[in-house]
Amino acid sequence: MSITRSTIAAVSITAGIAGALIMSSVPATAAPMDNGNGGNRQGGGGFAVQCDFSHSASVDPIVMPGHAGMSHLHEFFGNTATNENSTGASLLAGSTTCSDSNDLSAYWVPALYQDGTRVAPISARVHYEGRGPNVTAFPAGFMAVAGRTDQTAAWGCATRGAQPTLGTSVATVPTCDAGSRLVAQITFPQCWDGTSLDSADHISHLVFASGNVCPTDHPVRVPQVTLTINYPQAATGGSGVTLASGAASTLHADIFEAWAGNSLQNRIGGRGGQRPAVAGGPQNGPQNGQQNGQRGGQADPNAALPADQTGAPAQAQAPVQNTAPGQGNRGNGAGRGQGQRGGAAAPAAPAA
Repeated sequence: MSITRSTIAAVSITAGIAGALIMSSVPATAAPMDNGNGGNRQGGGGFAVQCDFSHSASVDPIVMPGHAGMSHLHEFFGNTATNENSTGASLLAGSTTCSDSNDLSAYWVPALYQDGTRVAPISARVHYEGRGPNVTAFPAGFMAVAGRTDQTAAWGCATRGAQPTLGTSVATVPTCDAGSRLVAQITFPQCWDGTSLDSADHISHLVFASGNVCPTDHPVRVPQVTLTINYPQAATGGSGVTLASGAASTLHADIFEAWAGNSLQNRIGGRGGQRPAVAGGPQNGPQNGQQNGQRGGQADPNAALPADQTGAPAQAQAPVQNTAPGQGNRGNGAGRGQGQRGGAAAPAAPAA
């Protein structure tokens, strides 16, 4: 690892750092949000896990490790033990809310407020796009942040039986009617420098592929991760939505990867079986070795959104298209194999 945790801890969490994240450089022809396209054709397809909401806390083990109460409020999914002191090793010793119990990773986003009232999310749908021998699993302890740009983050409404509609500006939150639910989507790059578990700005160790090719300084193809956050009907959207991090335009997400053993590499290779989560206990036991991994093109068994606290029916997620000029179509985000090929590359740099 080229950057130590002590170096990361020394980074000041200020507006200057936020600006550095937004200006993180990527190839001029990078295609953000292209998470279902030919950009992962080395492997193609993907899979998804659904991770129920776990807990909320004013901690951030990536940006502010070791400091409790100094971060804005976050909503955590997956690993139930995530706190300010979390490491790859501590996550692997924990338990998870994810549908695949091998996924002990931690995922989080800033808390959402509807007209000033916090609304807890229901779940996060985590889609890993890219499979095959040329796609490398994240090592345990891998960290990254993404979001805050129109190319990496979006708001939308999900309706049962129809394609979720995502906006083209992260600053604009749609108003969802009674038959739909608010969703937020954040996509991470898929090219890694191959050595750093993190970087000073928490993003520059990852960049987007350009023309299906990772740049020479980030040569390792990793799965492109897309988080889709599902909110209950109490979050109606519109101008009344703010985040603990500020305006709706500050939408971002953090990933702290921790898959048991070789389970992520096995799933990428189509070899790993999915062990159902066992409620209430540690879920990082041995890989079961069944040859029933989901392959690109299959329907994902987690495709339905869970019912919220009001008893609303579950809502299925379908492929999402982004028709904004200069941007590729967004991938399906639902683990249903390859999405549509992106259009012209967006020149904007990703941020977190």
